[in-house]
Amino acid sequence: MKKIVVLSSFLFLIGIQLTIAQKGKEVIFGLGGAFTNTWIIYQNFYGEPEVDYSPKMGYAFSLNLGYEFTEKVGIMTELQYSAQGQKYSGSQSWAGYNFKQVDRDIKLTYFNLPIFFKYRFGTGDTRFRFMAGPQFSFLQDATQDYIRDGKRVPTFVEDKDGNTFDVTNPQIKDRIENMDISVAIDIGADIALSDQFFINAGLRLNYGFKDVNTELYRLMNNKGNPYEPSNNMWGGLYVGINYRLDVQGYSQRSF
Repeated sequence: MKKIVVLSSFLFLIGIQLTIAQKGKEVIFGLGGAFTNTWIIYQNFYGEPEVDYSPKMGYAFSLNLGYEFTEKVGIMTELQYSAQGQKYSGSQSWAGYNFKQVDRDIKLTYFNLPIFFKYRFGTGDTRFRFMAGPQFSFLQDATQDYIRDGKRVPTFVEDKDGNTFDVTNPQIKDRIENMDISVAIDIGADIALSDQFFINAGLRLNYGFKDVNTELYRLMNNKGNPYEPSNNMWGGLYVGINYRLDVQGYSQRSF
């Protein structure tokens, strides 16, 4: 957490320095949030039979900081908290086990730091925008609810070091990588409320490139099938409200 605070403060100071160096350019401050659908692409049941995917809803909220070089081009970053993960629902049957109803809910929370290149186009009070860039995500917590036929039924597997672990243990932070790196894309619009305030709304998509599973738990899939990496993905509607500030004291530009 200390590293996150230091990195966030460093980026904030860079934004302020850029602003001071550019006369009349505008800094953006704001708040935002998203309602999302989250996924973990490719399952990891540690060699036990896999269960069908089930929809899982998540959310995110953020503090926003941006800098506009021109009315069309700028950069944006967010100090963002997100709830992610994956649900599964179905049945399992293997080696003396026969579970008719299995429900597994993986719950991951991250502190995210996206860095967007922003391009706007159009005229009037509503201007369309496209944003894209890398996102750095730091795991805060990882738990699961793993219920089979109405209760938690422990089953045990060996990790790569030969240590036995309970597949259904609610605490799984040791199984999830501490950091993810992804690409984030946002397509939407900036809608002016006044010369200073505007609302932004858009469709946000995020896809992680790193395997979320730690090395010790990258075991075979579905009773012997080759292992495949698991990747975070989420998408949804992002909405924010923002304020434009000219720190040099010049008049604010209109949209």
